[in-house]
Amino acid sequence: MSRINACLLLVIATIFSADAFSSTAFLGSSVVHRQSTSSSAMSMKVVDIVSEDSFDKTIKSAGSSLVIVDYSTTWCGPCKVIAPKFEELSDTYADAVFLKVIGDATPEASNLMKREGVRSVPSFHYFKDGERVNVVNGANAEAIESAIKELQ
Repeated sequence: MSRINACLLLVIATIFSADAFSSTAFLGSSVVHRQSTSSSAMSMKVVDIVSEDSFDKTIKSAGSSLVIVDYSTTWCGPCKVIAPKFEELSDTYADAVFLKVIGDATPEASNLMKREGVRSVPSFHYFKDGERVNVVNGANAEAIESAIKELQ
């Protein structure tokens, strides 16, 4: 019986760990702006999207600018590894719009990922003039940047 209790406690601790709910999406807003705290002279900006409505409005308002969407989850190891590079790219390509959708942050974010056909994470979707023009699956920094260069 004590082995079952220990396993149960481990599962509960994992579910309620700080990492499981670390997304800024729980701040109550549908769009959260996040800036790096690095000492770089340039500021890195990636916009967190947590609903279909905020996604649609952001894509529409981007006009002809290139939009890159990083679809990820809180539990995905490769997503965590590529996140700093994605923020770095937002600095390098300041004229593009960088969005992040954390699929397990809210039910709305999960619905958005389903609507957009995301089958694996991380997945990077590229939009221009409101239309998806490219997709890069996986944490491949070279492929992500190559697609940005090609589409700008």
